Amino acid sequence: MRDAKYSSYKSNTEYRLRSLEEKLDLTEDEFVMAFIERFESGSNPEMWASFLYDRRTNEVLYDSSKIHSGDIDSTERTLKETLSSYVVIEKEHTRGVFGVSKFYIDELIKEEMGEIIRNRKFSNDSYIWVNEIIDYNGGENYAIRKIHPNLIDSEGSYLSTKTEDIKGNLPYLDELNGINLNGEIFSKYYFKKLDDVKISEKIAFAKLYKDFDWVIAMGVHLDEIDEYTEQTNNEIREISSGAIIGLLKYIFLILLIGFIILYLIEKNHISASTKSLEKEMNIDLLTKASSRRCGSNNLSNLFQQYKLTGENPAIMMFDVDDFKEINDKFGHNVGDNMLVEIVSVINMMIRSSDQLIRWGGDEFIGIFPGLKEEHVLEFGQKIIERVSMIQIPVGHEMISVTISIGYSFFKDSDSDFSDVLKRADYAMYQSKEDRGNKVSILI
Repeated sequence: MRDAKYSSYKSNTEYRLRSLEEKLDLTEDEFVMAFIERFESGSNPEMWASFLYDRRTNEVLYDSSKIHSGDIDSTERTLKETLSSYVVIEKEHTRGVFGVSKFYIDELIKEEMGEIIRNRKFSNDSYIWVNEIIDYNGGENYAIRKIHPNLIDSEGSYLSTKTEDIKGNLPYLDELNGINLNGEIFSKYYFKKLDDVKISEKIAFAKLYKDFDWVIAMGVHLDEIDEYTEQTNNEIREISSGAIIGLLKYIFLILLIGFIILYLIEKNHISASTKSLEKEMNIDLLTKASSRRCGSNNLSNLFQQYKLTGENPAIMMFDVDDFKEINDKFGHNVGDNMLVEIVSVINMMIRSSDQLIRWGGDEFIGIFPGLKEEHVLEFGQKIIERVSMIQIPVGHEMISVTISIGYSFFKDSDSDFSDVLKRADYAMYQSKEDRGNKVSILI
């Protein structure tokens, strides 16, 4: 559900980018006013987080989330981390970053899940309830009762680990200790029955969903089992085999419900762990650019898409000028720092739909869907200029860095994506032969 929501709102972000790009023919001051008005008077302003500043003076022109702390680069990085997806738009010296916040989407998911849980019905007056942990150390107000079909009026109230049941047990403390120790717990305590004032002993299973700090639980009152058992004992004289089968069915149902809850929660946990592992495999550990494995898969998919639809992204290849001499003279740590800074600078310039790949050593590939041939050299020159502003500290001095860039596009005669890389590589070496710090294109 979370991934589907993120994907859905990513299209909203891209649509808003296109609407703002239509304003790029305005003057810079008019563009700033149009940007601010779009986010203050548009639909659902609370779902957007946007930041606009002057790159010359670092003056903040608009900060919808009030997150600016004095350093522009730090603010932009922090903003991007809070967004489900983001885009960047620039008008002369003005730069804007915006997208839909993860918090907004997560709150929508919580509301939808709450409605699903409240409307879910089970036999024997069983139900699912949810508490949201605020403080894993416990104490007063350690959690909030988020969803509780048996105590709807108390939803939103704070809970305490000091609360006792009628027998003096501390059910919330026991539950929290189990969650902290194992992430889940089976427990027994006394609680009121559904649609009844009667309090009886209950057995429950609870498990933590860490992303939301939700403890999701389900249980059954033991006297429900006792009543059923008593009824079965009375009937066993007449139909003992049928009663035993009925009891076994009841017990099986209780176990099945528990196992279903366990399965669903574990499935979600395994899915999240798998996605985390895949993300690590797809990211270069040093520079945080995409890995060659990830890049190769994407290039192959884009080439197949080009063959089917004709959509032709711009393919960029670059490497660092005189990188071997830099490593030999200043050491590999300086070279590594240089690569990290280059990737950081370029990532600040590109969209979330673009991709920067570390292909090997100091050689990188960029994929830019929708970048037209007539804009390639201009965009490449912007990258050249921003990278040349990088200063790497070495002892008591600073050294600068330059790169050489080559661009190309897929062709109908290509047999696979490696053909476009060969042309981009050749264009890059044309830039190097002309003393580097240059961008070239080979179609």
